[in-house]
Amino acid sequence: MTTLITSALGEIVNLSNGDRITGKVLSTTAKQVVVQTSFGTVTIPIEQVAGVLPSEQAEKGAKEAQAKAGQQQEQAEAKAEADAKAVAAKPEAAPAAADPAAPEAKPRKVGWIEEYRAFIKESLPEDLHMRFRGGVQYRETSSKTMSVGLAFDLVENFSELQTFKTTLYYEYATETPEGGTDSVTVDKYGIDTSYRVDFNETKTWYFNNILNYKVDRVRGIRNQLDEAATFGYRFDFDRYDLVIDVAPGPAVRYINAEDYDTHWVAMAVISEDLVWKFHSFMRFEQNLYAGFDLENPDKYSVNLKLALIANVSEVMDIALRYSYIYDSINATDAQKSEQILTLSFEFPFNWKN
Repeated sequence: MTTLITSALGEIVNLSNGDRITGKVLSTTAKQVVVQTSFGTVTIPIEQVAGVLPSEQAEKGAKEAQAKAGQQQEQAEAKAEADAKAVAAKPEAAPAAADPAAPEAKPRKVGWIEEYRAFIKESLPEDLHMRFRGGVQYRETSSKTMSVGLAFDLVENFSELQTFKTTLYYEYATETPEGGTDSVTVDKYGIDTSYRVDFNETKTWYFNNILNYKVDRVRGIRNQLDEAATFGYRFDFDRYDLVIDVAPGPAVRYINAEDYDTHWVAMAVISEDLVWKFHSFMRFEQNLYAGFDLENPDKYSVNLKLALIANVSEVMDIALRYSYIYDSINATDAQKSEQILTLSFEFPFNWKN
């Protein structure tokens, strides 16, 4: 039998189904409990009674339970607010570091190109750079004709401050002069060299010795040798990937030409070079070499070269080259001017632009 607790102040009868009846217990037997409530007397079978509490204890317990529930609610709300602030203040998580042991993703290389590079690296010194050039030309002189041209460029860096450059070239064409009936060969060939010494590591001021030799049947030149000693300054515009070299100086020319008696000519010349890498795979180059006869300043020569070069593959460039020559120092009746437009296919060997 369940023990029941009574009080004069009244009780709370807890039923087994969870309900409660508040009142005064009048009697208790083995079979039932009689409770006086504000609505009347209630008889409750004993098996339905879970227990009886005095009203003061029940009220105190209820208040304590309510206070505890309120405290737990406040703690839960405070924790939620603190978590929200912590999330807002936490910086964004940095991306996970790459696994150092993972293989690096690299673009696929063509096998024969890799073999070619390995061969060049093993066969050529690191400071020796070469390039073959060949293409079809449109030439305009006293007549117009198509021709072909070949060239070989070489650059040797003797040290950080000394550079030697050379170009060997050959141009061949057959044409029929104005008023003529038979085609004649009008080829030209020669070599252009320069030896540059920079004064310091900035490569701003420099000395450049220019030596050129050529045979030019177009303009009736059997032999011509030019040598110039120039002092130059480099303008380096890093922001635009643009470099301009300007170098004036004295020069001397030896010329053996048809119907020309003078062989030695003292000259003043200026050399100018420009390289502009305006795109990752395209660049523009320009070269000017001009001078005049110190004894006859009205006689002068100009050699202008322009080139637009595209790096179409790792082993070949395609260039559109234009050159203009005007020379009045030669015999009066000799060809004075010449223009050449060349579509050139160029193959670099360890070449550095």
